[in-house]
Order: sequence, then C-alpha cells, then structure tokens
Amino acid sequence: MEEETKSRLSRRLGIFGDLPHRTALHALRVVPWFLEPVLIGGWAFLFFLIARNNRLALAKNLRALHPEWGCWRGHVGAWQVFWNFALTYIDALRCQTKTGDVDWVVEGLDALEDLSNRKEGCIILTAHMGNYDIAAPMFASKFNRTLYTVRAREREPETQRIREEEIREKEAKHPNFRSLYNYDGNLLGVELARLLGEGNIIAVQGDRVIFDVSPMEVEVEPGLRMRLPKGPLFLARATNAPTFPLFIVRDGWRKYRVIVFPVLELPPRTRGVDDEAAKIWAAAILRVVREHWRQWYVFEPLLTRK
Repeated sequence: MEEETKSRLSRRLGIFGDLPHRTALHALRVVPWFLEPVLIGGWAFLFFLIARNNRLALAKNLRALHPEWGCWRGHVGAWQVFWNFALTYIDALRCQTKTGDVDWVVEGLDALEDLSNRKEGCIILTAHMGNYDIAAPMFASKFNRTLYTVRAREREPETQRIREEEIREKEAKHPNFRSLYNYDGNLLGVELARLLGEGNIIAVQGDRVIFDVSPMEVEVEPGLRMRLPKGPLFLARATNAPTFPLFIVRDGWRKYRVIVFPVLELPPRTRGVDDEAAKIWAAAILRVVREHWRQWYVFEPLLTRK
C-alpha cells in the first residue's frame, strides 16, 4: 500500500502530472511578471533533467532534422525546446487566470479568409507548436460555424480531469469552439466525417503518434523519414475535405503569430499505398517545423535519418 501511494505521488509530481500544473496556477496569481523568466528557467531546467527519455527523443529528432549537428548541439537544441515550451505554457496559464494577455498577428490573411468563407467542411492541419490552447477558442469566433479540435488524452487521469474542466469553461465562453478526444473504441473517425459533412471545421494535429494511434512512415525527403499518425490524412482522403495547413508560433514576450497556408493540393486518390499524398502532407508540416524547430513540442521519436 505504501509503495502504491508513493508511485501515485511520483506520477502526480512528474512532468505529466497534475500537481505541477496546480502549483503553477496558484503561483501565477501572486508572482509578479518580472520574476517570470527566473522562475520559468528553474522550472524548465528541473523538468529537462527529470524527463530523460523525452529529452533524448527530442535531441534525436533535432539531429535528424539538422544532420550537421553533433550530440552536444542536439542536447542544447532540446533545452531550447523545453525553454520555449515553458514560456508558452505559462502564457496559457496567464490567460486562464486572467493575470496577463497575449497579442496576435496573422500571416496569410487571404488563406484565412478562404477558409472562413467556404461552405463545405474543412480540415485544419496543424502541429504541436505555439499555443493552440489559447488560439483555437479565440479564432473559432472568426468562423460562422463550429470549430472542433481533436485532442489526445493526458497521460495521467488527474491531469485529464483538470484539462476537461478547463475545456468545458472555454466551450461555455466560446459557443463555436468544441473539443473531441481520441479514445479507444469511440469511432472518432466516423464522427469527424459526419461533422465535416455538416460543414464544420476540424482541427487535427498531424505530428503526434502517442498511445494507440496508428502510425505511418513517410520519406519526406531523401534519407529523412517522418513518423506521423495515419488518421488525419485518411480523414482528408475519405471525405475530400479541403485541408488548410495552419501553425502557431511564438514571436516574443506574449506575442504570437498564426501562419495560414493556402489549401493543400493532394493528388487524386488511387488504389494501393497513398505515398504521394503522404509526402505532400508530411512536407506541409516539415517546412514550418524546420524553420521554427525551437517551438516544435513533440517529445516522442518522430524523425530518423539514414
């Protein structure tokens, strides 16, 4: 019993646990903004040391992305990602606790207007970057239909309960915003296809392979292979819904930029392996990730280079 209690406490105190999140929520209500960099630096460095497997996977991804990097440079790059993740995480909590705001600019207004004006259901292809927890509810109000975001469940049940409470609050505040979780056996693909058929917008992260998500491997460029989830591409191919790549990056102190690209041109569907479409799909993610790698918050093995 004692060992079980210790194990549960260690999980809740870990990088994916709920206790660090609860502590940060309370601290931000009393900590002045000018102390943030010092406290964030210490918090990020602590988790950088604790999360060994995630740190190594991140360094491996970055070295595959930048083949000229050595082992030491890969770990320095991993630290930069941890640091940026901590900054965006605190920005989100500042907005949630109403102790701070962020500014937004949009790059690709023509593409965003095209997405807003379409009558048929559309897919937003995004990546685990920037601060989608803030952006999605806010930009949902720009559309004359509902924006559904597909989320992966949290690793720890206590953290999942907190996240669901936060999402319900956002949904109550933004009627055009809804979140769906990809649970085993909930036939989410069927539900998403139905929502697209009704003219809604579906936002999916195309770069995270966690839990029981079915993966696909794509040689996105000679020698560089990218491991991506199958579901988002299969959804786009099955429904023929227009897909708009959209990414969020952090430009500075509580400043963010939404980058919207024109609709993705995929080749006609054919029988057999859909390699050509998969390469285009992966390249849409890679071109932004390569430029903004410091804000690519994927802590699982994703890239390999031969």
